[in-house]
Amino acid sequence: MNIVLTNDDGIDARGLEAAYNAIRDLGTVYVVAPSSERSACSHTITLRTPINVERRHHPRYGVSYAVDGSPADCVRLAHASLVDAPIDLIVSGINHGANAGVDTFYSGTVAGAREGAILGIRAIALSQALRKEVERNWDATTKAAEFLVRELIAESLEGPGFWSVNFPAPIPADPERHIH
Repeated sequence: MNIVLTNDDGIDARGLEAAYNAIRDLGTVYVVAPSSERSACSHTITLRTPINVERRHHPRYGVSYAVDGSPADCVRLAHASLVDAPIDLIVSGINHGANAGVDTFYSGTVAGAREGAILGIRAIALSQALRKEVERNWDATTKAAEFLVRELIAESLEGPGFWSVNFPAPIPADPERHIH
């Protein structure tokens, strides 16, 4: 399976690393993410200005691409030229904060998955709700994402579409028991 991983928090975000750890055993993961934070950029795509793409070598991801553009730009570039194999899945996230209700219209994380659906590729947007009184536990989020992504890719997704997942804060210690 060829998977493109993107986000809207930027290529150096902790949530991207958590997502990578959750999906790395599912196939070949191509990291194509914004070079800096692009939160709330919605489904922006770049049409009339050049987009800079920096090919990097990351100690964990290997070759990755930092794109001076939106998550939708990242997915479009991965599909058009950066990934030289058919893409089976887009994973966008893990976002630092929930993307529910009207937030889904503003979210770059959700837009990354939506762009995959527009291109006819199955896609999942992952977001981690935050609460001030609850410390972030990226290990628990990684474990929950790994379980949930495996469950979702086993499901049939009729027609173009994508899943948008919001993990609660805090994540239960045993996410497999609580995720249905």
